[in-house]
Amino acid sequence: MDLSAQIPLLQEQSRQGHGLLRRSRTAIATADPVLLASWTIWFEGQGPLVAACTSEDDCLGNIQSQAATLLLCTDLLESGSGISLVERALAVQPELKVLILLHRPIARTILNAIEAGCHGICAVQSAGTGAVATAFTAIDSDGQYLDPLISGVLHHSRLPSSGQSLPLQELTMREEDVLRGLCRGMSNEAIANDLVVSIETVKSHVSSLLRKLAAKDRTAAVVTAFREGLVQVPARPPRWT
Repeated sequence: MDLSAQIPLLQEQSRQGHGLLRRSRTAIATADPVLLASWTIWFEGQGPLVAACTSEDDCLGNIQSQAATLLLCTDLLESGSGISLVERALAVQPELKVLILLHRPIARTILNAIEAGCHGICAVQSAGTGAVATAFTAIDSDGQYLDPLISGVLHHSRLPSSGQSLPLQELTMREEDVLRGLCRGMSNEAIANDLVVSIETVKSHVSSLLRKLAAKDRTAAVVTAFREGLVQVPARPPRWT
C-alpha cells in the first residue's frame, strides 16, 4: 500500500486533533507495542490520556479509577480480550464511548463487537489511513461508525436471517439511498455530501429507518440490512433527483 499521496492530509489531521479527544478522558489498550506508542504520541496536546494498557484487567481498573469517558482498544490484548473489556467497561461506565480496532475483521468478531456495545468498529489495517480520526468524527456526530472494510465484510458474509418479516414496502426511495450509504460505512456528513442534501435531512431518514427496521441504532440497521438482503450496495449511492 502506497500512502505517499496522503501524507499532507494525514499530517494535517494529526495537527488539528479532534474535539471528541479534547473533551474526553481517554484510555487505550492493545497488545501491539508499536500501536500503543503511536497512540500515546498522537494524544500529546489533546485531551488527557488517563491509561495506556496491554491487558484487560489493567485497563478496566484504570477506566474505573480514572473516570475514563472514551476507550480506544484493539480486540487482541496481552491478557483478556478487547471485546470482553468493552462489555465489562460499559457495565460499570455506561456513558463510555468505545472505538475498537479488529486485527481479524471476520463476521463473527464484528458481530461480537457490535453486541458488546462498541460505538465504532474499524480494521487495524485501516489505522494508518486516517480511519481512527474519521471514526471519532462520526462517533461524535452520528453516535456510531463502521469503517468501509468492516461494512464490506458484513456485506459479503452469509449472515443468518432472523426469520422476521420486515416492512420492505414501507421504505421510501430516499430511505433506501440512505440505507445504502450506511451499509457502505459512510457518516451522515458523507451521505449528505454524496447525495447533495442537508445533514438534517439524512438524520431524519436515519431516524425513520431505525423505526421501520426496529433497529436500536444505525449499526443494528446495517446488520439487519445485510442479514435480510434489503439492499445491494453500489460503488456509490445514486444521487437524489
